[in-house]
Amino acid sequence: MPAFRRFATYLRPYRGRMAAAALLIMAVAGTNLAMLWIVRRLVDLVLVQRDAAALQTAILELGLLFLAQGLFAMGHSYLTATIGQHVVTDLRMQLFAHLQTLSLSFFARRRTGELMSRLMNDVSALQHILTEAPIDSAKQVVTLVGGVTILFLMNWRLCLLILVLLPVIVVVARVFGRRLKALSTGIQDETAGASTILEEVLSGIRVVKSFVREQYELARFTVQVRRTLDVAVRRAAVLAVFVPTITFVTFAAAAGVLWYGGIQVIRGTMSPGDMIAFVLYAGLLIGPFGGFARLYSQVKEGQGALQRVL
Repeated sequence: MPAFRRFATYLRPYRGRMAAAALLIMAVAGTNLAMLWIVRRLVDLVLVQRDAAALQTAILELGLLFLAQGLFAMGHSYLTATIGQHVVTDLRMQLFAHLQTLSLSFFARRRTGELMSRLMNDVSALQHILTEAPIDSAKQVVTLVGGVTILFLMNWRLCLLILVLLPVIVVVARVFGRRLKALSTGIQDETAGASTILEEVLSGIRVVKSFVREQYELARFTVQVRRTLDVAVRRAAVLAVFVPTITFVTFAAAAGVLWYGGIQVIRGTMSPGDMIAFVLYAGLLIGPFGGFARLYSQVKEGQGALQRVL
């Protein structure tokens, strides 16, 4: 999106750290895939082969992967958090400097509380979209590509059953994403209105008290806060429907995999370890689908703050 590309300049000073964070989160995704493969071996070693020596080796490999995953995750979390804070600081400083270059007529047309809200609240709302979302997308891509490849090699029919659900999730995300964008923009606007009233009352408190306007200002602020509440409740209602819908699709996929895989185990065409691994990989694979859907909704929500900052 052109609007988001305008903010790429704020990421350039930290592109080295961004690349390192992306590699670390991709390594986390890789270790997740590797751990599930070892779990597959463990099931067969215990239930089918009953090989104690091989079992100990597999447990050791699994422990090393857990340790590596923890180190990768710690590095990613630290880098992502520091990059986000630096980007928000840079953006906020430039926006403040830009405000001081504007004409007096601009400030005459704008309310102080609205400008404060843009500088503080809207900039903070952009932090996840500008830093965490691109890096998390790298993890989802690795998980999706690696998971689909492994599932296809294990059982292409079951893999197709999972992939059929992708268009459903995309459609659900698009429908709910548009609504979430509008409501999130409304929340930012109403919050800015409340901040404006608060700033006006606090800066002119002597005038308010001199003319005994406390109840009037309280009523004005109450109306504005309740308008914010109404929009927030509507957004919560949309999210309340959106999340269970994605969860239901995920459950439907798991139920289908268990049914079809269970039949193949009974017929002897699939080992218990293969079925367990397939169910785990399928659950891991649904994650990127849901992750992309959530990312889409978050980007839609961030567009409201983005437009206000621009």
